[in-house]
Amino acid sequence: MKTKLIALILLISVSAIGQINFEKGYFINNENQRVECLIKNNDWKNNPTEFKFKLTENVEEKTGTLTTIKEFGITGFSRYLRADVKIDVSPADLISLSKERDPEWSQERIFLKVLVEGKAKLYYYEKDKLIRFFYSVSDSTINQLIYKQYYVENDQTAENFKFREQLWNNVRCADAGLNSVENLRYSRTELERYFKKYNGVEDSHTEAYTEKKKQNLLQVRITPGLNYSGVTVSNGDIPNLYTDFGNQLNFRIGVQAEYLLPFNKNKWGILFDPSYQYFNSSGQRGSETIKIKYQSIEFPIGLQHRFYLNENLNVFLNALFITSISIDFNSTISDLEIASGNCLALGGGIGYKKLSTEMRYYSNRQLLYKYVYWDTVYQRFSLILGYRMR
Repeated sequence: MKTKLIALILLISVSAIGQINFEKGYFINNENQRVECLIKNNDWKNNPTEFKFKLTENVEEKTGTLTTIKEFGITGFSRYLRADVKIDVSPADLISLSKERDPEWSQERIFLKVLVEGKAKLYYYEKDKLIRFFYSVSDSTINQLIYKQYYVENDQTAENFKFREQLWNNVRCADAGLNSVENLRYSRTELERYFKKYNGVEDSHTEAYTEKKKQNLLQVRITPGLNYSGVTVSNGDIPNLYTDFGNQLNFRIGVQAEYLLPFNKNKWGILFDPSYQYFNSSGQRGSETIKIKYQSIEFPIGLQHRFYLNENLNVFLNALFITSISIDFNSTISDLEIASGNCLALGGGIGYKKLSTEMRYYSNRQLLYKYVYWDTVYQRFSLILGYRMR
């Protein structure tokens, strides 16, 4: 049965990966020719160094790079501009912060994401933990807005807020006071608001390139289903104490919360999947009848990845960690108190609009992990139905 599940997951993966979504867009090449095309929208978290495009729907895909493309965009979604800039490459990780207040400059060619356009333009760059904002005014040279966190004495941190001075000197509304920049944070939300306000006051053409609003980042589902599970118990010191409680088909119910990560077209999600399940049975140990009464609410947490086939249909894979923290309702095996250990789960399924169905395999979970000499084998396969409430 395990082999069949693995084969199902592989089949889902292969079929899903083959589905490629291209959206209407354009690019401008080195000869300043604007070419309308279809661009594969990866909803990049890190700024791309290349992108895939098709000139028409049924032709072979090609690759645009920093060498060949000056600008590209996806209609109504995003725009990227090639720029040769000085960028501060100082470490952003707290563990690796430098002790220098000034930026550590590197000359690089990158695609900058356009956030706000008008007389003053705001651009964005992200690579791993490095986040930088750039700006230009009236088509001047593109420069980085400088912000840096660094170490001082006794491992204390300090901050270089040079970007506030840059904005005060170069992107200042005529009637603005110093308080308009002195508390400004180096964040996308606040900088976008500042530049849009400046462009509005300056009475220039202004446009914000903000992705289509990502709806329902938090999704909640009711997840009833069936567990096919079995339990055996053995004692390493006394072989005669082995008991097989057989296999059962039982009901399970859960409430699943998923937070969709706001990049890569919402393909990745963090799952929290508390669920109730039970297993009540008896087995023979010689002439003695041994009973198991097991009821539990467990709290799996993990990741889910979707492959969107169209607007309404997707397939998904997930991987979950089930912690030993659970509610076991005074469950017992004979006179031994059940205390559940950790285990893992792998699943795959299909979602259609608000409905979903999933097959999930659980690794062995120790039910008597507090008892040194006792060993249990508790394994499950689950068929889980889902209905999204929001």
